[in-house]
Amino acid sequence: MVTEGFSKLTVEALCSEIGTTRPAFYRRYRNIAHLAFDVIRRHFGAEPPQETGSLEGDLMALQLAEVEMFADPLMSKNLSGLLESVLGDPALTETYASQFILPRRARVADVLEAAVERGEIAGYEDVPFICDMLVGPIMARSLLPGSEPVDEALARSTTRAVLVLLGALTPAA
Repeated sequence: MVTEGFSKLTVEALCSEIGTTRPAFYRRYRNIAHLAFDVIRRHFGAEPPQETGSLEGDLMALQLAEVEMFADPLMSKNLSGLLESVLGDPALTETYASQFILPRRARVADVLEAAVERGEIAGYEDVPFICDMLVGPIMARSLLPGSEPVDEALARSTTRAVLVLLGALTPAA
């Protein structure tokens, strides 16, 4: 997955490389996309970054973790093919949502709630939209050829945009 990417991943090649059989593979995984998602999920986990005590610090920590994940060859070489597979497989769509998307959205909601409790923001309304603002540019740069890099500058820009949206930062700041 790291060297060739998802589009080159086959059950035959995988079984040959690791010394197992097709029936053994299919006892564990429905198809190659389920295996690829499992590898990515296990590699990147769902551990939240350390809390920093501020909304800006917490959002930046989340963004740096996302940048690190999307820039990693395991993700960058497999993302487009895996997303295509997720969209065509209702079981994988559910797994992707419950084990990848929803935990990340819950972490953002936790960060926002902590910021409300600290008095940094008055409130927030649409956690999914805030999450989309955070991860959308990272995914776009990861998927579109010729894009700018997925790096710390992008993490900083997306964090600042969300801080402005939440009223925690003025646009000119």
